[in-house]
Amino acid sequence: DTLIHTTYYCEFYCIPPLWTSLPPEHWTRHHVCDWLQYCCDSYKLDAAYISFSHFNVLGVQLCSMTKEDFTEAAGICGQHLYSILQDIRTNGEVQTKKQCRKASGVKRMQSSHLWEFLRDLLLSSEDTSGILDWEDQEQGIFRVVKSEALAQMWGKRKHNDRMNYEKLSRALRHYYKTGILERVDRRLVYKFGKNSYGWH
Repeated sequence: DTLIHTTYYCEFYCIPPLWTSLPPEHWTRHHVCDWLQYCCDSYKLDAAYISFSHFNVLGVQLCSMTKEDFTEAAGICGQHLYSILQDIRTNGEVQTKKQCRKASGVKRMQSSHLWEFLRDLLLSSEDTSGILDWEDQEQGIFRVVKSEALAQMWGKRKHNDRMNYEKLSRALRHYYKTGILERVDRRLVYKFGKNSYGWH
């Protein structure tokens, strides 16, 4: 009943699913995707090495994967993902988005997630050199004006000199699965989805 109520609350109030509130064995596929994105953003893992299709599994299946399975599915990032998962299973603690949002109530957090970085850039009063621009702010639709400049800016933030727009756009497409972004049938145009927040 608790799981059903939590799911209903998340869908009704349009907030990100709290995968951190459940043991990994009880994660849905959506939770697993959200956890992967958290790992990429928070631990500076290169999403280009990760085969996300291999992780389209339930939490119980994820927990049954060996270190070798992780390495096969995520290359050099596999061992890190495996260790992070085992740490969560052992300690049951990880910094949650809810905690991050509490911190942002006092001071804007430093955009550890790519989508939050884009959101903050769009809302910034500082000169962003026309890198991003709103198409329809009320609907959450925005356009990437200078793709490579955006990739370089994100790479600098994450201390990744190899970042380019191909890798960045791949990470953006992953947000479609988690409801952070929605598809827009125009090149370089994106829309904030039901599980994003703070852009209104």
